[in-house]
Amino acid sequence: MARRQDDSDCRKERLMERRSLLKAVGGTTAALGASSFLGAASAQQSSEGNGGNVDFTDTTVDLAQEGLSNGDLIDPYLDEHLQSGTLVKIPAGEYQFEGEGIAGDYENAAVVGSTDGVVFNRPAPEELVRPDIFAESGTVRIENITIKGKKGAEQSRWRVGAAEGARMECINFNQPDGTVDGSDSTGLFAGDDHAGTLWIRNCYFSMFGNVACYVSDPYKGGNGPVIVENCDFVNTGMSALRFASDGSVCRNCYFEATEKAPAGNTGWNQRGIKIDDPGKAVIEDCDFNWSDTGAMAIKFDEDGEGGEGVMRNLRIYNDGGTTFVSGWNTEGSWTGENIHLTGDAEHGAPSHFETVTGSNAKRPNTEYSIWKPMGENVEPSGPGAGAGSSSEDESGTEDSESSDEDEQEELEHHIVLHASEDNPDTYCNARFTTTGPIQYADEAEPNTDEITENDDGTYTATSIEMNPDALDSYTFDGEIESYEVTSGYDVSVELDGEETTFAEIVGEKSEKDSSSDDAESGNGSDKGNGDSEQQHRVVVIDGTGDAEEIAKYRFSVSGSAERDAGRSDASEGLPWDRMTDHVGDGRVVGVVGNGKDAFRFTGSLESISVDGNAGVTILEA
Repeated sequence: MARRQDDSDCRKERLMERRSLLKAVGGTTAALGASSFLGAASAQQSSEGNGGNVDFTDTTVDLAQEGLSNGDLIDPYLDEHLQSGTLVKIPAGEYQFEGEGIAGDYENAAVVGSTDGVVFNRPAPEELVRPDIFAESGTVRIENITIKGKKGAEQSRWRVGAAEGARMECINFNQPDGTVDGSDSTGLFAGDDHAGTLWIRNCYFSMFGNVACYVSDPYKGGNGPVIVENCDFVNTGMSALRFASDGSVCRNCYFEATEKAPAGNTGWNQRGIKIDDPGKAVIEDCDFNWSDTGAMAIKFDEDGEGGEGVMRNLRIYNDGGTTFVSGWNTEGSWTGENIHLTGDAEHGAPSHFETVTGSNAKRPNTEYSIWKPMGENVEPSGPGAGAGSSSEDESGTEDSESSDEDEQEELEHHIVLHASEDNPDTYCNARFTTTGPIQYADEAEPNTDEITENDDGTYTATSIEMNPDALDSYTFDGEIESYEVTSGYDVSVELDGEETTFAEIVGEKSEKDSSSDDAESGNGSDKGNGDSEQQHRVVVIDGTGDAEEIAKYRFSVSGSAERDAGRSDASEGLPWDRMTDHVGDGRVVGVVGNGKDAFRFTGSLESISVDGNAGVTILEA
């Protein structure tokens, strides 16, 4: 086991030491590039667009007006201005952060980044970064911040918590880079001094060797509830989430194990949820995309014996790993309701759990996002809907309605795509369009393959990067009216148990009616594949805010792309912004300076890379 964190007495002593040392001396935007992650807007401007409503502070300090600039060390600014009764706003940009600017017990205070994107770049992995932020009374919040840079072997972490009657909130607080191999570092940690409410929402964790969200220790002391909502845990080691104190809730979260995570300081493990303290808890409306890459998706640890709670409305896909492991007999203590199990794994669900399998089982939603700012007037939906609440509580009606919408219907046709074992590599994509809905079947890969509804009412399924001899399967209604297979690759088809070809299905003659340099394709009607007549999304590469640097970019789409002159802006840009970008065959290569390049495109955005400091935004046309 990873060693426990320091106790609360040591925490207070360290805070005093660190404060003395310092005195002596937030549309969907994802920025890409060598040093940029979220947002490329200038830090010199006032930070409009900050997140959830903050009505519990008396004073507001905008760090843009205090002189904070993009690239600055932010610790001294936080140390000076973050205090009880104060909302500190951080303008969009990237800042150096050494962990010393957030260190103390607060009352009604908040640090809120711009929704346009705020990044804290931590120092080299071997440098310890151990911020402590504790709600002594009232509400304390950290929001709209992404931490970049791997944590090292010695234990770095963010310690959070609240005193009895107080509330600590971590909203859109993201740690995507995880740790080095063999690390004792964690993501968020709540110690046994936590006695109030800890609300963790819209956060993202990935590639930790140790626990990403370590919030089980409060049970041993203050026993304050922890609410984890709308969070994504992607390929993270040891345990993504350790639970649970009394009244805790894990809701609407996503857990994925499709790549091996780093090892921790005690070795390698890769669990989803580990229940290792005997509190009363609820785990509901969560999605698991699991494989034999990971260890187990859910573990009832022997240290959690005697706890109780309910798991309900879970959707778990596991293609060969372990789903449930129980270190004790949970019957009579934990119940399972509406647990959907798909994939080829031996799931091992407790026998008293109510499970759904076979064609009636729902697959998990595998979409996730690293940056999820919230709107105003948001409140946690727990712990009032916490342990012991039935599925008919105030959120139950909405959940049951959405569950009904998500139920898989039995569709008319079943199709299997089989990539030839003689194909040269994995760069084989196969796409077909139907007049009716499409669903994933047993051999599909929802985490990589795509199903889209087109503007003309048709549906398109795309099997992406099929390995030689790979199988993908779908069910659908209506008829197949067009298809496309990457040129130079062979994909055979079985429709409703009969071997056939795409060409036969769409009624093509021996010579194709249409072809291209990139793919073999065919149309049984003049509607095309659902992409050709539709220009329904826009990608914007935004280099504004840096008058001296340029960013090179390239991206590819499954359909067509063309420059959007109306959304492009070179009026204030460098000579680079007036250069002609290369657009053709679904690929775009360009350079942007202090301006914007925008392109309309059809189909899906298959890849994008940016070398330099620029933001990327995807818009509806």
